[in-house]
Amino acid sequence: VTTEVDLALKNEILNHISLNNEAHFKNQQLGDPDLTKEEKWEIAETLLNKSFSLFLAKFGQYLLEQHFVFFSNSDDYDVNFYVAELKQKFKKPISQSQIRNRRLEALRRLVLDGDYFSDFEMKRRNPLMYEELVGQYLTDEERIQQECINCGDRKTFAGFFFDLIERNLADTKLKSEIEKESSGLSEAGSDDSLSSQNSRNFQWGEGISQNKKRQRVLKNSRPEEVSVNEKLMLLNEFRSHVFSNFLVGKDADFDYSTVDNNADYDDLTMIESDQQDKYFDSESPKTLSQESDSND
Repeated sequence: VTTEVDLALKNEILNHISLNNEAHFKNQQLGDPDLTKEEKWEIAETLLNKSFSLFLAKFGQYLLEQHFVFFSNSDDYDVNFYVAELKQKFKKPISQSQIRNRRLEALRRLVLDGDYFSDFEMKRRNPLMYEELVGQYLTDEERIQQECINCGDRKTFAGFFFDLIERNLADTKLKSEIEKESSGLSEAGSDDSLSSQNSRNFQWGEGISQNKKRQRVLKNSRPEEVSVNEKLMLLNEFRSHVFSNFLVGKDADFDYSTVDNNADYDDLTMIESDQQDKYFDSESPKTLSQESDSND
């Protein structure tokens, strides 16, 4: 059954093809008059009514992407094959700029959601980084207070049970990372090689001596006390590094394919800004100078 929408799309396709000067409609002798738009329309319509697959084989390369909707309900293998092949030319590779913008938008949404990028979840995913930047400076009282906050409204036995499991998993992950670090430090050998390894593998807390901080964490010793403001700065530094790792693709717990290949995360405002930047970058100083002179 042909609907009004199908008929309108069919006419749009035939109009588009009949206006195309590159499409070949029929063999003509030298000196024959050019085909009129109406003649082209009739030839294309006859072929379209006869066979979708033959029409796509002959004129498919000239269609626009939205035209392929007309053939979407076909159960013919050849038709579906042609449609799939022809639509490939409309697929543009995703640029690094698009990926960056989509991850920024995903980060914004996840932060607003308040779960994935909560301090508790970030600490769970990055226990050693947290301990190095924040945890080692907390007093026992502050740690207990923090755990109580993280427990939230879990008042039932099951809630406390799951909290205990989560803490044990976090402790296990922290111990595992500490053991790896301890092994790496012992294998480094001299102080020079140790310094070289630290500079390569650790980018956290540039404002504080990395060696001293890391040694304290590995030895499980408490550092000197720091002020409340300094603790807040360290917590923000931890958050910043987690955000940065997410944006560059270093979050092992996140499936980036759900964002990088998802147009739903395209921020139209940011896309427009990028297009404007690209336009102005393409304008050479000479061109701008000439325009200024002409206005004078």
